[in-house]
Amino acid sequence: MDLLLIDDQNVVREALALALQGRPGIDTILQAECAREALALLDRHACQLAILELSLPDQAGSELIRRLKAREGLRVIVLSTHRDEFSIAEAMRAGADGYLSKRASLNDLLGAIESVVHGRGALSSDVSAAMVRAMQRREVAEGNMVAALSERERQVLRLLALGSSAKEVAAQLSISVKTVETHRARLCAKVATNSVADLTRLAVRSGLVQA
Repeated sequence: MDLLLIDDQNVVREALALALQGRPGIDTILQAECAREALALLDRHACQLAILELSLPDQAGSELIRRLKAREGLRVIVLSTHRDEFSIAEAMRAGADGYLSKRASLNDLLGAIESVVHGRGALSSDVSAAMVRAMQRREVAEGNMVAALSERERQVLRLLALGSSAKEVAAQLSISVKTVETHRARLCAKVATNSVADLTRLAVRSGLVQA
């Protein structure tokens, strides 16, 4: 396997290269200190795995992840100082196969490499904990949001989540279609979405309907 390390901190990048050199399954280790250099290297030399720091001088880490994942057969592990929920979520949405903080041990990284090259994901323990905390906060916020709805709004939300059309909701609740549309618009505004699919997910997570 050929590996590309992308980090603008030379000492960190070179130390990591030394630590990985000669490990079973790793043939060649390339190094880049910025996105531009990384992409240029990949144009000349196909790699199977890239390990990158999110903070780079010339491009947002999430954008680089997207560009890396557009290359066939290339898997991506983030190894970053950033452990906040926003950075983690943004990297995962961009397509990262794994995410470790730089507090992870070398054994953690080796395990992540093994996992990712075999098609599985990998998260360091502190990253997993951050994601769990974010999920818990979201569940509390969504629960509070649903609790703050009026009884009629909850009825409309539940029926929409079950797949009923505005006309069907109106018939079941003995209200006008226009009133249903008004309730739906208010619900969308309260959860900052225009998608019935998002409303459905909210209803499921809050227990209004069963998945």
